[in-house]
Amino acid sequence: MKKNASTFFIFIATLIVGVLVAINLNYEDTDTTRIVLTAKQYQEAFNTRNKLYQEIGGLRDEYENNVRKIEKYRASTATNEKVLEDIKGEIQRNEMLLGYSSVKGQGVKVTIADGSVEFTLGIDDPYLQELRTVHNYDMIQIINELKLAGAEAISINDQRILPNSEIYCSWAFISINKVKLPSPFKVTAIGDKDVLENYLNRSESYTKQLINRGINVYIEPSNEIVMPSIGGAIKTNYIKRVK
Repeated sequence: MKKNASTFFIFIATLIVGVLVAINLNYEDTDTTRIVLTAKQYQEAFNTRNKLYQEIGGLRDEYENNVRKIEKYRASTATNEKVLEDIKGEIQRNEMLLGYSSVKGQGVKVTIADGSVEFTLGIDDPYLQELRTVHNYDMIQIINELKLAGAEAISINDQRILPNSEIYCSWAFISINKVKLPSPFKVTAIGDKDVLENYLNRSESYTKQLINRGINVYIEPSNEIVMPSIGGAIKTNYIKRVK
């Protein structure tokens, strides 16, 4: 009986030890194996780690420098775009002022035509005929009045008035920009329509003088006037830019 009990306890102990060994072996298989390094191996690993840290630090600095460069390029691009936009706007403005592009805006329409015979009551007088005829200097005075009133663009029978536009009589026509224009003369001006209309209707205005001479003058304000561009480029032979 005692022998059987001893055998039983030995069996139980052996079983427990086997279980513990199996558990320990399974743990070592799943856990990271602990490695013992020599002094030389430790020094090499330490140096490798420091080198990696240095490389990481260098990459971080390079990344930050690149981020700053990108931000700088973005700011520079925005500035350049603003400059280019300003230049483009200035070019468009100059094209409008020089007549290279069509323009529109509020203003006035002025129709000027030679006076009728009825105004002189049938009297055939060369002097009166001269008075009721529209001349080149009449158109020049009208243009000057419109400019004084703030007109930003002027055309006569669709001919834009430019800095070098000529206005002179050519028999029954008035020549502007080398184009002969017949009567009636339709003057259009872009600007403040109320100011332009009031300026032309003043008692001392030149339009009133034309009316008193028997010339037909009709002034009409307009909310939108469309003015064509010039037919070609302005040619210059002698003027040069001052550097």
